[in-house]
Amino acid sequence: MKKLLVILLLCMSTQALAVELEGIKVEDKVQVNNAALTLNGAGVRNIVFFKMYVIGLYLAEKQQSADAILADAKPKRIALHVLVGEAGAERFLSGFRKGIEKNHSEAQLAALRERMTAFEQMFGAIKTVKRNDVIAFDWLPAEGSRISLNGTELGRIAGDDFYRALLSIWIGGKPVTNDLKKALSDS
Repeated sequence: MKKLLVILLLCMSTQALAVELEGIKVEDKVQVNNAALTLNGAGVRNIVFFKMYVIGLYLAEKQQSADAILADAKPKRIALHVLVGEAGAERFLSGFRKGIEKNHSEAQLAALRERMTAFEQMFGAIKTVKRNDVIAFDWLPAEGSRISLNGTELGRIAGDDFYRALLSIWIGGKPVTNDLKKALSDS
């Protein structure tokens, strides 16, 4: 009987298990181009009384340090699963902008300015997002940041510094919440 229990537990521990938050299934593994990525952490972004989105951070190899995640040049994905019924994309964009500004100096922001403008135009073209929409920010080392909505690519932005700027919103020195940073990076 003990052997059967041990075998059963071993089999279960090797299975990919999804996480469920707020009724959203966050997959344990995703494929980004040719890279198999593993869920590093997931959490819920709350603003006052509103649950805005479930976020999952996927990496090539699990990391427990926000600094290590930010420094890692391998493929990554940030997946936002929208929870609000419907919201203007500008509401999300405003939060992204504030998060990036909090984590960067004026000189760093100046270096990002053109790409931030391109990102804002790309994201602004969405107009509205609604419950169950999935916004994905992929880091593809040879190609840059790929932004997509529900699997449809909206565009790409060059430079690893831009993707690190996006990541800093959630795991930077001044994250949107420390609880979310801990959930994504265990830092």
